[in-house]
Amino acid sequence: MSQARLRRHDIRTAISRIPVEYRHIASLTLLVTYIVMLLGAYTSAIGAGLSCPDWPTCYGTWVPFLQPEIIANSPYSALQIFAEWAHRGLAMTAGVLIVGTTLGAWVTHRNTPIVKWSATAALVLLPLQVILGGLTVTEDLQPTIVTTHLGVAILILLCLLTTCLVAYLRR
Repeated sequence: MSQARLRRHDIRTAISRIPVEYRHIASLTLLVTYIVMLLGAYTSAIGAGLSCPDWPTCYGTWVPFLQPEIIANSPYSALQIFAEWAHRGLAMTAGVLIVGTTLGAWVTHRNTPIVKWSATAALVLLPLQVILGGLTVTEDLQPTIVTTHLGVAILILLCLLTTCLVAYLRR
């Protein structure tokens, strides 16, 4: 067996010993992504879309709650700032999970094209979603940008739902 083939075999063997199955990771990614969408809708509904006025930081810091003067001097409530800040943080977590789900699809479902390509489609859409998230803030909630941000989120969610469902059906 060649060195490269042996290494791939070793990686697959190591992954197969992990007690969590791929479908569980795909499900977690789907759930976290959905929660990000719900939190984004909540943030919008409470008028907090600009409560972190800069991007990617929030008031020039990663954790605005460590500086109480930021909260005290903001025209937004602590709840509004927290909602926007939490939406961004959870979105970053979802992004990491999407990367892991895609890599996992290529390793564990290499013979299942729909799993590989639906996960890959979610990953390909991810940079666009990040850019739209930033533009949502920097362009003062322009309706076209906000709507496109939601539309891409829905596409990512559909890709992840496809990945998850087919992974469960193929077990």
